[in-house]
Amino acid sequence: MTVQNKLTVVSGRLLIGTLLVLVLVFGNQAVAQVIPDAPARVRQSLVYLTWDLDGDSTTASISEWIMPVSGMIPLSPEMELRFFTALAGATSSDDEFERDLSGLTDTRFQLVRALADQRFLVSVGINLPTGKKKLNTDQFEVLRVLSAEQFNFPIKTFGEGFGAFGEFLGAAPAGNWVLTGGIGAFLNGSYEPGNNGISYRPGSRIYLTGAADRPLGADGRFRIDGVVVIAGTDQAEVNDVFKDGAQIDFSAVATQRWGIWQGAARARTILRGKDERLTEDGVMAGELHSSSGSELRLFGQLGRELSDKLTGFVDLSGKFSAANDYPVGDPGYEGAVSLFGLGGKIAGTLSERTTASLGVRKWFGSADEGGQNEALDLGGWEIMQSLTISF
Repeated sequence: MTVQNKLTVVSGRLLIGTLLVLVLVFGNQAVAQVIPDAPARVRQSLVYLTWDLDGDSTTASISEWIMPVSGMIPLSPEMELRFFTALAGATSSDDEFERDLSGLTDTRFQLVRALADQRFLVSVGINLPTGKKKLNTDQFEVLRVLSAEQFNFPIKTFGEGFGAFGEFLGAAPAGNWVLTGGIGAFLNGSYEPGNNGISYRPGSRIYLTGAADRPLGADGRFRIDGVVVIAGTDQAEVNDVFKDGAQIDFSAVATQRWGIWQGAARARTILRGKDERLTEDGVMAGELHSSSGSELRLFGQLGRELSDKLTGFVDLSGKFSAANDYPVGDPGYEGAVSLFGLGGKIAGTLSERTTASLGVRKWFGSADEGGQNEALDLGGWEIMQSLTISF
C-alpha cells in the first residue's frame, strides 16, 4: 500500500478525533462559561499509554507519550484566550520491524467571548501547522496503528495544515435543567503529509453540540452531551479521495458527594456512518459495508478525601467495540474488541494556586480476529500526571 493510500484510509478519522478533542477541550464546557475574574492558568500534563498484542500469528506492541500544555488568559470579564500544544512520540513494533514517530503537534488558539449575561458564547480559533509532517512510510504505519479507536491514544495525528474553527453556543434554563446547544465548523487547509510532494486537504467539518445539566440531590449533578460531526470530502491535489460517514457521540455523566466521599459514573457511545471512497473507476462511492462498528465506553470512579489537601481515587473502565459489517475473512473485516481497566489516582493541592495529580491504570482484554484464529489478547498500562498553576 502506498503512503498516499494509507493517508486516505486514516486521515478522516484522525481529523474527527482531533475535532472532538477541540470540542471537549475548548467548547461546550459546563454551561459553556467564561468565568468572570478567573485567574490565568497553565496546565501541563503527561500521559504514557502502551499496549501489547499477542495472538496466533501476531505479536506486537504500540506505545505513545504526550506532554500537552494548555491554558487560559483572561482578556476581560467576558473574554478569554485559550491555547493548546503538545510534544508527543509513538513507537510500534512487531516480529520484524520497529517504527517510531515524534515531534511537536499543531498549536491551537481560541478566542472566546460571552454575550448577554453568559447566555451566549461565540468563539473563533486557528490551528497553526507547527506539527510534524512530510512523514515516511514507516511513520505513516505508526499513525495507522494510533488511529485504532479502541486503544484511545490521546494524539492520533501529529501535524496538519493551517485551519480555522468557530462555534456559537447558547444556554437557557428549563426548570431544574440548564440546556445548551450550538453549531461549529472546522475549515482545513492543504498541507504535504508525506515526503512525496503530494498536497492533501482534509475535508472541512460541521458539528452540532447539545447538552442538558441539572442538580442531582444536594451535592451532585447529572449531565448529558451529544455531538454530531458531518464531514466534507478529503482531496489529494484536486481530486476527491475520501469522505467520512457522519459520527454521533453521546455521553451521560453523574457526579455525587457524600461527606468525605465522592463518586462519578460516565457512559459514552459512538456511532459512525458509512464512508465514501475513491473507487478503481475514479468515482466516489459509499461503502457496501460499514468499516466501523459502534462503541460503548463505561467509567466509574470513587474518591475519598485523605486530608484537607489530598484525595485518593479508584476507577473501573470498560470499552466495547462491535465488529464492523464486513464479512469474516474479508480484508476489511475488523472484529469486536472488549477492554477493561482498573486504575487509581492521587490528586492534591500543592499551594493556593497549584494543583497536581498522578495516576496509573492497567488495561486488559481481547480482540476477535475472525476466521479460525483465536482471539487476540490485549494488555496495556496507562500513566497520567498533571500540574495546574493559576496566576
